[in-house]
Amino acid sequence: MNCAKCGQDVPENVVYCPHCTGERKATEAQVINGGVKGGAIGLALGLVLVTVLLVNYDLERGIKAIVLALPLGTFTTGLILGLVRAKRDWK
Repeated sequence: MNCAKCGQDVPENVVYCPHCTGERKATEAQVINGGVKGGAIGLALGLVLVTVLLVNYDLERGIKAIVLALPLGTFTTGLILGLVRAKRDWK
């Protein structure tokens, strides 16, 4: 099979052309570690925001939903951003 971009011969079982993407600069463990770090930072940020919300507002019906969803959303966003940032060096 030939690469559509560079035209060189590529094994059929690979996802990316090894000639176009080059060698990996980071290991899979480093990519996963980047995701964990990003998730931890996102979770911490979410918990800080929840604390600020709870200090300023009582636990009303709408605030309860925000308090539950905010850390989950920031954790997920941090996880994705951490993985993307670590994988940028991975190629």
